[in-house]
Order: sequence, then structure tokens, then C-alpha cells
Amino acid sequence: MVFIRWSGFLIIVICRVTLSNAQISDALYGQMPELFYLDNYDYCMLRGDKALFCTFTFTLAPLGNSSNFLWDIVKNVSANPQNYRHDQLRHGICVPQTCAEDYREYDNIDGLINKCYNRKYRDSGLRGTVSDMLCQNNVSTYTIDVYDIAFGSTLLLYLIFVVFSSFYERLVLNSNKLHLYERTSSKVQTFIAAFSLPKNWYRLRAINTNPDNHKLRAIQGVRFYNLICVIMAHTVMGTLGGPVSNPKYTENTTKQVLSMFLANGWYVVQTFFLISGWLLSYHYFDMIGDSKPIKFFYVFGAIFNRYIRLIPALAVMVGIHSTWLVHAFRGPYWDMFVGKEYRNCRKNGWTNLLFVNNYVDSHHMCLHQTWYLAADMQLFIIFILVLYVTSKFPNRRKIIFGSMLFLGTILPGVLAYINKYDIILREYPEILYDLRILRLDVWNLYSSGYGNIFGYTIGIIFGYLFYKYRNTCLTVKKIHVVLWWILTFGMCITVILIAVIFYDPNFEVTRLKSAIYWASGKNLFALGVAIGLFGFTQKIGWFVRWACEFQPLQVLGRLTYSTYIVHAMFIRWQAGYRRYPISANDTMMLLAVIGDVACSYLAGTVLCLFVEMPISALQKMIGFSSRQKRCTVKKSSEKSLETLDLTNDNPS
Repeated sequence: MVFIRWSGFLIIVICRVTLSNAQISDALYGQMPELFYLDNYDYCMLRGDKALFCTFTFTLAPLGNSSNFLWDIVKNVSANPQNYRHDQLRHGICVPQTCAEDYREYDNIDGLINKCYNRKYRDSGLRGTVSDMLCQNNVSTYTIDVYDIAFGSTLLLYLIFVVFSSFYERLVLNSNKLHLYERTSSKVQTFIAAFSLPKNWYRLRAINTNPDNHKLRAIQGVRFYNLICVIMAHTVMGTLGGPVSNPKYTENTTKQVLSMFLANGWYVVQTFFLISGWLLSYHYFDMIGDSKPIKFFYVFGAIFNRYIRLIPALAVMVGIHSTWLVHAFRGPYWDMFVGKEYRNCRKNGWTNLLFVNNYVDSHHMCLHQTWYLAADMQLFIIFILVLYVTSKFPNRRKIIFGSMLFLGTILPGVLAYINKYDIILREYPEILYDLRILRLDVWNLYSSGYGNIFGYTIGIIFGYLFYKYRNTCLTVKKIHVVLWWILTFGMCITVILIAVIFYDPNFEVTRLKSAIYWASGKNLFALGVAIGLFGFTQKIGWFVRWACEFQPLQVLGRLTYSTYIVHAMFIRWQAGYRRYPISANDTMMLLAVIGDVACSYLAGTVLCLFVEMPISALQKMIGFSSRQKRCTVKKSSEKSLETLDLTNDNPS
């Protein structure tokens, strides 16, 4: 009898040692309470006055003072930061169905659910407490107010005007052979034609025959592929940021090498900064040429021109997110994904319109993806001033560019070292679920303007180099081609995949290691992309260059801005509308990405044709009428400061 007792004791000890020193087996993993659970939401809403659906977190603890085997499993799995907190169950229940039919007799719903769940897990030796509870009945908590009506009415009137302009341009102006920028047409006719959908569709698909545009046409393809990567990352975040029926899939995402393309793939945003700097630099030097420096007044004109170009489409999306988006659907997590965005846009939408949303109350940012627009606008302002200085002191151009490169390299490293930031932006399951992309290290090193100086500077330098050598056929040897492949794909892929080492639990993160990676990682990535683009202009790249210069991508690349600001809406819709925990797998993720890309580009095309293109046409109309009086640059360029707009329809 004593032997049996001691044998049982030793078995328990061995099991606990195994739990603390080895990976939990699937058999043990499956014994834990279900991490995510949802009752039938729609069925619950059919209960009329008795409908009550509550989502909450149930934090587990062992029953009594003594530990138990099941709790040890939960505790050890939760201790690994690469796993979910399995001691925090995220459930959604129909209260009258699961806990009490006459729940209205209870004054404290929290207490009712807490008592119900403690009774449920008592036999498992577990207890817990309810927190973060949000309940809803079959009556919407969001009512249509004066802001909804005002925005909806304005948008409806605008759509009617666009339809009228389209018919007027087709039936009247086009029949009289009056075109958008002809001197013979009146200002009123030109204004109306600027909003014509057929005219803007033609402009969207037009091919620019400028020789420089032909060399830079790969930029549109790179824009397209980068936006696909952005949408893919956000789709995965939105999918895994909600309830999943197989949480182990999410927990394994940071344990695989290829998963680093998602977990550490945020470097692709550096490509957008690089392209912005490249086009700004090229347009600027192509405009001024060897003539005298432009007047300082025109610098402010370029900034204002770019602001006017970007703001209308952005304002429309801020308006949609702060009014009618929240009324579209309902769901268990609708308030978490859409309602929160609605409140943030009501509160801080004005910061987006001033492009300061990455600094002002950034923890409650409206349209999270627009941090890039704010950072890019800030860098545009800084570097157009830098270019103005270089045109005043051309002999010191190398010193100025070198100083900006040094600043862009050293600043992220210094900030990482002083503030003891982690070496990477970790995409652990709990971080994804809580949508904690608004961490302090993110804003200081990732989404701030000063944190992306290097990438923009590299774009400025390569844009200048392209301007100088655009009419020169450089000698390209085989060794140059080999180096090109190594410094582009080799270096960029290495920078991304090396993060698998940092995700290893045995890797020791130090302030120095963090500083080195932050100072070099995304900067090397930006440099690699810049070398790649420059190689494309010199006809290097084989099938990759063909894939980037593919003609349909010239149109899709022009839709980048509108598609970028609209794509997150569909991801939030799906996450908020979700009725059940999804079973995540690679195939399902691929289909979700394809669906989000398709919907985003369709909506982006609509936004571009209805808003972005008309504003562009109006700017060109104004620029045409004043170009001869205001432009002081060389005649061969035939460009004005309006080209210093990085949302141009084409790269040149």
C-alpha cells in the first residue's frame, strides 16, 4: 500500500517536471479548458426582450490552496510568451441559454456569470473571476445622430454631382470635342469635366510616354506588391486577433522560419518611404536643373499642393469610419473592432487631417494604417526644405545628404539603447489579440517621422543619382549583376528572416544588440530595395523586372493611395462580424488575403475615381492656367511644382 502511494506521488512529480521542462504534448494541451468560445449569437438575438449576449474574460485559478495537474498544464503553457494566456478564457455566451433563463432577476450580471462559470469548472479543480465584460441585447447601442445625417447627406449630394458631371461630360462636352485641359473650354466646363467618371477612368489607364517614366515604370509594380504585403499582414492580424478554435496555429506562427515574413515583415513599409523620397528628389532636380534655385515661396506651394491632393480621400474615409461604418452590421466583437474605431475617429479624426495622428493621442488613433501618411508628410516637409538648402549650396550637397544618413542611422539605435527597447516588434498571440500595435517602441522607432529618416534619405540620394544618370547607359558586368541579386533579395530577406533567432526563448536580448539591429535592420532593407530599383532602371533583374514592369500593374500601382486608406475597413468588418471562432490554417489565410485584396482594390478604385482623380484634375487645371507666369525653371522640363506630389498617377 505504501509502495502504491509513493509510486503515485512519483508519477505526479515526474509529470510536473515534464510540464516545466518540455513542450506540452497535444494530448495534455487538449485537456485545457477551451480558450475561445462563442454561443450562437444570431439565435440569442431571436429571444426578443430576453436576448442578452455577453463577451468576457474568465481568469482561471486553482480551486483551493492546493495545485492540481490541469492547472499546472494551464500555468506552464501560459508562461511561454509565444503562447496565449490560457488562464484567461475569452468567451461569449447567450446568458439566458447558458446561465439563467430569468437573468433579469439578478442585479449583478457579472456575479451571475461568475457563479455560473465557477460551477462549470468546479469539477476540473478550477475557479475564476469575470472581467472585461461587454453585453448587448437585440437593440443597437449605436443611434443615428446629426453627424451621421450631415455626412451622409453631403456624400449623397456629392455622388449625385459626380453622376451629373459624368453625363454632362459624355453627352455635351465630349460631343463638342472639348477635352479636359483645352484652352477652348470654359473654366466651368473644365471644372465639371474634372469629376467625370469616364474621363477619370481614361486618365487612370493612360500610358505616359515620357522616357523617364518608361525607366521608372517598375515603381508602380513595386508599389502594388508592397501593398499586397501590407494587406496580407493586416488580414492575418485581423484574423488571428479574434477568436480562433485552434489557438496552437497562432502560437506556432513565431516558431517557424518562413513565418518571419509576416511576423517581421513590417520592413516592407520602408519601400514606400524610399519611393516617396526617390520621386521627390527626382522631380525636384528635374525641375530646377542647372537654373537658379527656386524661391522659398514655391516650397510652401508644393507642401500645400500635396496636402490638398491627399486630404479629400482621407477625409472621406475618416467620415465613413466616424459615422455610418458602425451601423453596417452587428456581432459579438463588433464593438471591439468597429465600435472602438468609431469612437477614436469621433475623438481624434482631426489629427489625421493635420497629419499629426502618429504623435497626438496615438493610443486612440483613427485609421491606424494612416500613421504612414503622417510620417511621410512630415518627412516630405523636412526633405523638401533639405533639397531647397542643397540647391542654395550645391557644393555641400554630399555633406548634407551624408549628415541625414548618419542621423537616420544613429537615431533609432540611440533611442533603442536609452529606452531599453526590445530588439524586434514581437507579434505574440496575446499582442495580436489585444491589438497592442500602439506600443511605445512602435511609435518611437517604427511609425514616427524621425524613425524613418534613413529610408527617405536613401530615396532622396537614389532619386538624385537617377536624375544625373538617366540619360547614361552604365556599363553592367556579370559581377555587377551578381552583386545586385545579393544586395537586393539576399540582404532584404536576411534582414527579415534573422528575426527567427530573436524569437528563440534562449536568445538573450541586450541593449547593445537591440540598438545595433534597430540602427541597421530596416536601413539595410531600404538600401537593398533602392539598389534593386536602380538596377531596374539599368535593365537588370530578368523576370523580377518584368514582373514589376508588367503593364496592368501601372494602373494598379496608381490605385495604391486610395486602396491603402480603405483596405482596413473590410478587415474590421470581418473581425467584428465573426460569429464563431475560426479554424485557422494556411489555405484559409490565403483565401482571406485574396478576398481582402480584391475588395480593397475594388473600393480603392471607386474612391480614386470619385475623389482622388477629380482633385488631381482640378490641381492640373489650376496649374495649367498659371504655369507660364509662375514657373521659373528650364523649359525642357515642362514641369511645375505640382509634380512634387508623391501620390502622382505615374512615377514621372
